[in-house]
Amino acid sequence: MKRALSPLTLAVTVLLTVFFTDCSVINSDPCDRTTEPEISAGIKATIHVLDKNRNPIPNQQVNLHLYKIPCGAPAKGDFDFSGPTNALGIRETSIAYYNLRNSEDEVWVDAYAVNLGNGSAVADSEYATYKYADFMPGTVKEVHVYIYRDF
Repeated sequence: MKRALSPLTLAVTVLLTVFFTDCSVINSDPCDRTTEPEISAGIKATIHVLDKNRNPIPNQQVNLHLYKIPCGAPAKGDFDFSGPTNALGIRETSIAYYNLRNSEDEVWVDAYAVNLGNGSAVADSEYATYKYADFMPGTVKEVHVYIYRDF
């Protein structure tokens, strides 16, 4: 003899079905929890190329990239700068502006001293990462990145 489902069993079954088939539970975006008010912020990078005694290396070719990695998305807003360092071993970028909307948004400064001589591109490079909280809306963040020659 077949038994009918009790009202309590039926209610629990319906609630579990609704809960586990809700797309927002299954496919929730982790970036949704870290959304912030949109800000526009600028960044300017100064790259210092120095020898192991911290003396400047003039006329050292440097390639620079500024770009943003938004939370959960591929990199975009790539600004490229290249040229030799000055007599003080410095190469500067102009200002790059980004709109940031998430506390996990990152702005990267990636610098590479071409043919510095440390043995690999990784050893001749340096990068810095800045997140949403590192910026003040409407201002320009000035950052310094140091690359050292090992000899």
